[in-house]
Amino acid sequence: MSLTARRLGDSFVAEISGVDLAQGPDDSTWAELHRAYLEHKVLYLPGQRLTAEQLCRFGERFGEIEPHTVRMYRHPERPGITILSNRVETGRPKGIRDAGSHWHSDYSYKAVPANVTILYALEIPDEGGDTLFCDMEAAYAALPDDLKVLLEGRRQAVQYRWHRDRGHPESRWKLLSPEEQAESPEVVHPAVRTHPETGRKALYLFPGITSGVKGIIGMDPAESDALLAQIWAHCTQERFVHRFKWSGPGDLLLWDNRCTMHHATTDRLPPDRHRTLWRINTRGTVPA
Repeated sequence: MSLTARRLGDSFVAEISGVDLAQGPDDSTWAELHRAYLEHKVLYLPGQRLTAEQLCRFGERFGEIEPHTVRMYRHPERPGITILSNRVETGRPKGIRDAGSHWHSDYSYKAVPANVTILYALEIPDEGGDTLFCDMEAAYAALPDDLKVLLEGRRQAVQYRWHRDRGHPESRWKLLSPEEQAESPEVVHPAVRTHPETGRKALYLFPGITSGVKGIIGMDPAESDALLAQIWAHCTQERFVHRFKWSGPGDLLLWDNRCTMHHATTDRLPPDRHRTLWRINTRGTVPA
């Protein structure tokens, strides 16, 4: 059976069939899968049955796997896998409970952000725990020309979990160890990014606390805040957003962080509805 890609409704997301990742895609299948990745930005592969080793082997096709900044939720045998879960076992969380419950792009706070994110479902609740995606290329293309001109050549300062309120419970000063804080310094990225493989432009500004946008460099803070609010309101319009509904264990979802942002909803799950995923991120390239 050959690989097929089917768009989910009118979205940019595609469901992939005809691929058993446990066997490892051969070079021909990988080439097809990678083309679909660049075209659709978000791929859904249901019905997979993977060990941690097999998941890592697949992730490595996209590049070097980069472990998460927060160490305590790394997989005990495969530290490149981060455990996301709202379960509590022996009195402690099994994984990061509400990871990414805001709009963000993974590792956008690093000098070299993520290429792919891969999520593999171990358990999924009957209802809830959806993941939202935003097409940042489409959002950029639809910007008014005056905003495109205003953003041209602009750069932003970002830092992991930076927040004006140092007392915010999700801020770097509350959540990170001194070592983790030292490993996540301020970095500078363009406000508009050119995709290194397709050449397409996308907005590269994300409102979530993990992205930690401090502001547009060279702009008055109030002016920067107003511009960012305008950009984010534009991006999150329904026409650019797809809500992905998980179906069950074995679902595998992957997306391109270079041209999308995403939003988990695990924080809205009641404690008796459990969701446990393995996550992998691979190292991308310096945004330009």
